[in-house]
Amino acid sequence: MPRSLKIGFLAAAVAAVVLIGGLAVLARFIDPAPYFQQAADRVREGIGRELRVGGRVELRVLPSLRLVLEDVSLANAPWGSRPDMLRVKRVEARVALLPLLRGEIEVGRLELIEPDVLLETDAKGLGNWVFEPPAGDTSTPAKGSARSAAIEVHAIAIDGGRIAWQRAGRAGRQELAIEKLRVARDTLGRKADVDLTATTNGQAMTLRGSVGTLRALLDRTASWPVDVVFATPGARLALDGTLDWRTTFPTFDGTARGELTDTAAVARLAGGPIGLPLPVSFEARARATRGEFTIAPLKASIGNHPVEGQATVRTAGEWPYVKLEVRAAALDLSAAGQKRAQPAPRAATSRGGRVFSDDPLPLDLLRGFDADADVAIGRLITAGKLPVEDLAARATLRAGKLDVRPASAKIGGGAVSARASLDAARSQAPTLALQLDGRGIDLQQVAAAMGQGRSVQGGRLEVAATLRGPGSSVRSFAAGANGEVRIVATGPVRLTGTALDLGGDVMTKIADTVNPFRRTERGTEIGCAVAILPVRDGIATVQRTIAVETNRVHAVAAGTINFRTEALDLAIRPTVVEGIGIGAASLAEVVRITGTLAEPAIGIDTAASARAALSVGGAVATGGLSLLGEMLFTRVTADRTPCQTALAGGHRPRSGEAPAPPRQGARDEAGVLDSVRRLFR
Repeated sequence: MPRSLKIGFLAAAVAAVVLIGGLAVLARFIDPAPYFQQAADRVREGIGRELRVGGRVELRVLPSLRLVLEDVSLANAPWGSRPDMLRVKRVEARVALLPLLRGEIEVGRLELIEPDVLLETDAKGLGNWVFEPPAGDTSTPAKGSARSAAIEVHAIAIDGGRIAWQRAGRAGRQELAIEKLRVARDTLGRKADVDLTATTNGQAMTLRGSVGTLRALLDRTASWPVDVVFATPGARLALDGTLDWRTTFPTFDGTARGELTDTAAVARLAGGPIGLPLPVSFEARARATRGEFTIAPLKASIGNHPVEGQATVRTAGEWPYVKLEVRAAALDLSAAGQKRAQPAPRAATSRGGRVFSDDPLPLDLLRGFDADADVAIGRLITAGKLPVEDLAARATLRAGKLDVRPASAKIGGGAVSARASLDAARSQAPTLALQLDGRGIDLQQVAAAMGQGRSVQGGRLEVAATLRGPGSSVRSFAAGANGEVRIVATGPVRLTGTALDLGGDVMTKIADTVNPFRRTERGTEIGCAVAILPVRDGIATVQRTIAVETNRVHAVAAGTINFRTEALDLAIRPTVVEGIGIGAASLAEVVRITGTLAEPAIGIDTAASARAALSVGGAVATGGLSLLGEMLFTRVTADRTPCQTALAGGHRPRSGEAPAPPRQGARDEAGVLDSVRRLFR
């Protein structure tokens, strides 16, 4: 090597040592705080927010330029709910020296310890992350200018910390607790790998993949790549597309794919139960622009049944708007219903032994946006395994009032229509109105579809209900409802096998008490069954408006069902049909049902019970002749057509007597005596 070249290299090395040494000496003896304050002033001039450091400011040169700041904060918007938008316990930045000579800032690694970020919006929807320069400063950084292009970050590391989100006028906030976040630029420098581990609503989650670089973000590029996968136990969501940063609000164009295999985990993220049959998967084209987010087309699979549709969310107007369309040839929700049915006893206990839940309905949610929904399903199997054909429903939400237009469907070959209206516009007095009308429902066809085809033969069902009441919760609705529920089943209907136990233990016990022949014969033939419940202020008054006629026994009921307290006070009077060899009054003169809807108590008149036991024994021994005298009593006092009496409003005129108007004072609390009086009038 020529001597001159050696001398040149030596001089350069000495100069570098002197320069680095000088920087080290300066870093040791010069206080960097005033210089950082100058940088903070530039930040305030650029974005109109104050950047503060409450702790120490440290500057080190070797082995690289390292800046350490403690207790850093960035001021919030003037309307914000707290003074600072950003708080960081410790910030450490490692800056390359040579790029500084070219006027560029190249951060090899940026470390944030326990950052605390609050993202919020004001009443007009403006976010606190939208920075506004001070009044009079109209300068806007141009693409590729020194402000945008002079900063490059190779890697970001966050340990601990949280990001919170809240909207003005909404109670509570969403929060993401960060365990760790790593962002590192790839080898070619075109993308940055992302690795996030965090928790939200007590549910662990991860986010992994790649995004565009920070420099491309600052340059506001038109195609900033996004290829990430969000995962939590039981769920996975993948996004693949590009973000356009050229506008104030970035736009996204790409695809979204997701799958759900465990609803329990996602329920914690959603803040409530999710009743969907598993597995669930979807793929959709997604596009997000300023003020609008569209998913179209949407192709999904719910419980291995294909579902199609589209969704649009608009936020540009004065009021958010959502439009949803769902179409499916078939959908089976019975599996999801079975999973939810298991914890039912615990749920009743948690409500204090009550059937109707006091959990508030999502009224605040209804007041937050307008919506239109259109659903069409060819065949729907409900959670209770009830098959519904040709379901078509439309719903509108306007200014806090939800209207479900007459939804139509076919059940058991019959036509069913329903309508609902929930008015939540007045937060202190929400109202709920329900209407239901079902005609020509074939009971045998329904039973066959639910796996009871051999146990139920024949029969038609008609259902009608009109109810209106407070709408803050299911319990408040039941406690203040007004209207009527009407159920009429016409026969002949024959119940055999497992169908004899339909309705659960309570109904089985009632049936066995009223009709003890049920267990000794191969089946029960029902001629008709009627239940008409007029409801006033949450109390259903039964005045012979519940009746059933079987081939052995007729029965009528009277009393009250208090939906306010869920208390029961019903009396059932069974009578035996003429000519079957057993006297009606001998079996049970009165069957009383007390207690509550959750825990009913069933009993019979003691004297009648003892007499019934002897009489039944005698009837078996003599072929029924020993009860002939008691049958005469039955002919005089029994209602031979209790279903007609129930359909007529419960009044059965005596021979030669003009029809009397319905009894008044239906809500008295005289107990079982009044109930029995209604039966025998």
